[in-house]
Amino acid sequence: MNEYLLIILLILIHHFLCKYIFLLKCITFSDFMISMTYMPIRHQLGVEIKPQTDYEFLHDLQMYSIPPSGQIKLEELQQWCVDRLRVLKLVEKLSRQNYKKSNKHYITNLIQELVNNGLYDFAKLVRAYNYKSQGETEQRLRRNDCMSHLILRSAFSFEREKRKWFFKQEVKLFKWRLSLLNKDGIKAFNCVNGLQHAAISEEEKHKIIEHVKISCHETENIDNINVYKVHFTSIINPIMKRQIFLKNGIAYVPETKISWLILPEFKKNLNKGFSYSREIASNVHGDERLMKIFSVLPSCINIRYFKYDRYRKVSIGELDELSRTSYPMCMKLLHETLKANHHLTNGGRVQYCLFLKGIGLSLNNAIQFWKNEFTKKIDENTFRKKYRYHIRHLFGKEGKRANYEPFDCFKILNSTVGLRDNHGCPFKWMKFDTLKNVLSKCGLVRSDIESVALLSKEGFYLEACKKYYEITHNCITENTFGHPNVYFNDSCKRFENMFSASSMILLIL
Repeated sequence: MNEYLLIILLILIHHFLCKYIFLLKCITFSDFMISMTYMPIRHQLGVEIKPQTDYEFLHDLQMYSIPPSGQIKLEELQQWCVDRLRVLKLVEKLSRQNYKKSNKHYITNLIQELVNNGLYDFAKLVRAYNYKSQGETEQRLRRNDCMSHLILRSAFSFEREKRKWFFKQEVKLFKWRLSLLNKDGIKAFNCVNGLQHAAISEEEKHKIIEHVKISCHETENIDNINVYKVHFTSIINPIMKRQIFLKNGIAYVPETKISWLILPEFKKNLNKGFSYSREIASNVHGDERLMKIFSVLPSCINIRYFKYDRYRKVSIGELDELSRTSYPMCMKLLHETLKANHHLTNGGRVQYCLFLKGIGLSLNNAIQFWKNEFTKKIDENTFRKKYRYHIRHLFGKEGKRANYEPFDCFKILNSTVGLRDNHGCPFKWMKFDTLKNVLSKCGLVRSDIESVALLSKEGFYLEACKKYYEITHNCITENTFGHPNVYFNDSCKRFENMFSASSMILLIL
């Protein structure tokens, strides 16, 4: 009898040990993310979706507002997080290639890249752009999509630059995926996420329909679709690009452009989620399983970003020489235009002034530098009234006294450039023949000019800038530059190292 009791006891111990080991290898995701959970109100927007208890995720595209529940194996979670990081790196790579392509072009290329890199589950997830399939496979992919996003968001929530990188790539991925949705798919997405937009009446639409067509550059017949109205603060980017009809502070958005209303909501939701993510990551500090993921993932990306060097000081007299040796093309052209015309339009002044601030030109020297050039065409009194305050404002000494940072390449590439402007990225905005002439004046030989100009023509703007750097510095560099001041700093260090090496050789000789 005692033998039977001993066997039963051993079986029970084995059972509990197996369960404990299983729990060590699994994560109860609902407990981990519970403080982030909230259920959006589902409104009916013309598409009938009946929430069912069997379905946790009702749409392939998500706002990542509702954390999943249940358990997941640690190895599976780690793999999905690593794979999602690879996806975001591919998004970054593709977005740098050509800023003139459409979102549908990008998502098509991304799907092909995912397949080429063996990311088949993500390719299947991205390619699936409907809400009708609610099978087990769809639920698994959607759950893993949500989990990997939330884990990465927590992992990157503490470091500012990596948080910005994650935000940018996730927004691009969301925007590209959104472009695949048809009319019913977008309505279903709005319904699931409780997004409502006020449609104007037919009478009001009749009065403004022509203005809407012209402003939005619509080629389709939009007479039979809804037009929504929102306050202009909800849709700033299209307004800045003059792509939308605006009247009395109200923006009128046709149904074909409803993605303009959805994207700001996603950005707001993502930004809001970072504060929750930091809190959650702090709460699981004692869980070695999750802390291992949190410590490894951020180290998988290497972001080269600009840092102020408070010890570096640049004088006005050095700028001409530095513009020839260490300026990226965008800043070199602004400097030369300023010297030739003694004036820059507002976009050029802001871009170049912040760059000068970043390389170590003091406020007093900056004011003197701009005054020296501008007063060759205007008097000192006019300069003081029209331009001095603006320079002080950019240095954080006037107005709200914000610490404005030099523009990175992404912002420069996406800036609006007019006919009289000289700012922006020359590899993007310059005509092919004009760029070749500029490169020739920079001292490049014909073969080098062709290689740089061809990269620019094909839309590889950052690669063209990198090639220009390699030619002018007689070197090979692995990474592209994402910031003009990073370009400048690398250039200065290279010349300093060359000077030190030359000095050592002379001492030896």
